[in-house]
Amino acid sequence: MSQKRQTIMNDRRSSSGRNRGNMIFSKSTSISAFVSCLLALPLSVVAADEPAGSDLPANTGSVDSLRDELDASRRLIQKLNDRVAALENTRSLQPSGDSDQSDRLDEIEDMLFDIDERVGSHPLVHAFDAINLNFGGFLTQQFTTAVGEDSSESSFNATQLELLISADVTEDISFFAALGFLREADLNLADPVNPGFMPFASRNPQIIAWANYRFSDKFELRVGRFITPHGIINIEHFPPVLLDLNQPQFLRPFPGQSIFPNFQQGVQGHGKFFMGKDQENSLQYAVYAAQHPSSSDDFNFGGRLAYNQSKSGLTVGVNYAHGHRKSGAGPLGNFSIVPVASLTSNDYDMVGADVLIDKDRILWKNEIFYTFEKGANNRFAFYTQPGYRLNDKWTVFYRYDYFDPGQGLADSMEHVLGLNYLPKPNVRFRGEYIYKQLGVNENNLNVFQLSATFSF
Repeated sequence: MSQKRQTIMNDRRSSSGRNRGNMIFSKSTSISAFVSCLLALPLSVVAADEPAGSDLPANTGSVDSLRDELDASRRLIQKLNDRVAALENTRSLQPSGDSDQSDRLDEIEDMLFDIDERVGSHPLVHAFDAINLNFGGFLTQQFTTAVGEDSSESSFNATQLELLISADVTEDISFFAALGFLREADLNLADPVNPGFMPFASRNPQIIAWANYRFSDKFELRVGRFITPHGIINIEHFPPVLLDLNQPQFLRPFPGQSIFPNFQQGVQGHGKFFMGKDQENSLQYAVYAAQHPSSSDDFNFGGRLAYNQSKSGLTVGVNYAHGHRKSGAGPLGNFSIVPVASLTSNDYDMVGADVLIDKDRILWKNEIFYTFEKGANNRFAFYTQPGYRLNDKWTVFYRYDYFDPGQGLADSMEHVLGLNYLPKPNVRFRGEYIYKQLGVNENNLNVFQLSATFSF
């Protein structure tokens, strides 16, 4: 037995409180214990299924079947026991100079112990037909205080749980789904002088669900419900990686289409071309034909082209979309002055650009979008969000966010100053101050927010 395996076994004996003396474990002893347990199992099942005083003839068939299986098990176990004993005897009779088989056995034992140590006590998720299956998710809790000119309100206003499932169906086909469970009280901005929170509402949406076929790095095909591939923050989407839980104004209310829909369902082609002397740069693209959930009879078309230079950490993207907005005004979303749907039905064309710098301590995101609305006021959105990593655990950032939503609504501006703390890679705490300026009357709102995201 190798020294590594012996050390591991000694550690396990110590941690479990077993006898610390020299204990000898052999395969024959383990087999005997296994035989005893296995023989006891069918008898216990029979005993459990036969109440006291019951008539056995009514269950004779099932009991006889169990006894037959028990006899077969005994014969099989005896064969295994004899074979293990023979192997042990052969190994003990080997000349000391001829130890190839013994060394190989020790090597296999070490490999098994290494695997056991890596897996440890972590639960395993097994797939039905896929090559592998992964399961995870995150929980986010948010606390908000809104301070108006005349009054203030505070609330634990949002609890979000998302379950994430991914699978490799084959070497070329993959699957991903995100299921959300959200209980939220939106901040009501109808009267910013006396802010308040709307009643709690629960939503259980199917956020994302797609299957992807990879032909090559240059072309992959995705079908289902996916994130609309525009900009930076909308693509990142998931709270565990976001510095600010409140996405820029043009992405609110969630999942509306103030500029473009956050999500759509349809088909998407995407890929990547590697460039440069050492293939360190890349050109990425995504094009789609899809539909917004509120418009099942209208198609949206669009795409994004982005160039990444890895050494400088620079990524530049351009965006275009053509789509249709449905009529009807829905409720306001959190920190939003824009209805879920536009006030009038109309077609639109959207153009935009985004710039990301992610290099060493610098993390700077910028996005700008403009829409040409048919028969309605055009819309414009812009934000810049520079961030600085103080170290591996602390990041400070600022965001200036401007949005003109059209629809006869006044524009609004936000200034956000925030601090992120990551005590562990899968835990993120945030503290933010938000200064929001609404409309031509310059109604101002001060918001203080604390949030935490736990990933698993």
